[in-house]
Amino acid sequence: MGKRRSESRKPSRARHVAAAFALDALLGDPEGYPHPVRLMGRCIEGLETVLGQRHAGDRGARLRGCLLAAVMAGGSWAAGRVLTAGPWPGVAETLLLYTAFAWKDLERSALRVAEDLERGEVDAARSHLRALVGRDTELLQESDICKAVVESVAENYCDGVLAPLVWAAVGGAPAALAFKAISTMDSMLGHKDERHLHLGWCPARLDDLAVFAPARMSVPLIAAAAALCGLDGAGAWRIGLRDRLRHASPNSAHPEAAFAGALGLELGGAVRYRGELHAYPSIGEGCRELKTAQVREAVRLLRAASALGLCLALALAWAAERRGGGR
Repeated sequence: MGKRRSESRKPSRARHVAAAFALDALLGDPEGYPHPVRLMGRCIEGLETVLGQRHAGDRGARLRGCLLAAVMAGGSWAAGRVLTAGPWPGVAETLLLYTAFAWKDLERSALRVAEDLERGEVDAARSHLRALVGRDTELLQESDICKAVVESVAENYCDGVLAPLVWAAVGGAPAALAFKAISTMDSMLGHKDERHLHLGWCPARLDDLAVFAPARMSVPLIAAAAALCGLDGAGAWRIGLRDRLRHASPNSAHPEAAFAGALGLELGGAVRYRGELHAYPSIGEGCRELKTAQVREAVRLLRAASALGLCLALALAWAAERRGGGR
């Protein structure tokens, strides 16, 4: 009887998710905070040194990349289990989930670039843009900078907000940390250059699987958020469905197409990485010469879509607990 009473007083996973999201909205990622993703990055760098691709034809690196991915994803999940089994499991769960969400920092980074441009500080905008994108920024002009910000906000809505929310809802902090490990591996190793072609194959495929469902959830959520914001909800739905596969990644174009439709923009096109020009299909239709006003509209859409993503995550967490999946 006493055990049942104590379990009824235990905060539900949905409450942990809501509390963690609120912490992220209030605090973002404070400077100097011992963020788990930074630790994951250092671990990935160390494992890459030991297991990394020796030369362009080193096909054994694909198997070693699978080992690296298993160690990082499995280790992150296990760490989450251990930390949430301590004397203050509720506190640990909330704090670990807080580190998995990146909404506030995404908003801050986008607005910082917009503010730089509005002050005429283009060099500062290019510098701050590097926190959002991996493309070359040295030669970008204002319109290209604004387009890069909107594309990053759209893609990172899925990768940094919605997907962690979904994984937190269905598997708590251990699942959210495992997802962050997979996402971090993909961003560091999932490139098709000579150094990572084989080593990054498994991390990239794992990330595709981990984001597959959230990417498809993103289109209706963004369309609904656009309608709530007074933007083009029907356009978000139409362009989201039409252009969702216009990318080499099976997931990246879904949120980007929905954002483009909601804002009446044409995104995509040629992008320069490490001095090499890459031609990508265009996504959306309408305005091509973006201004900071479109960046601010994208941030407003991000806020609304993130709130709807939280509502979805709370419903998923509640459903998981109803099926006996809650902790």
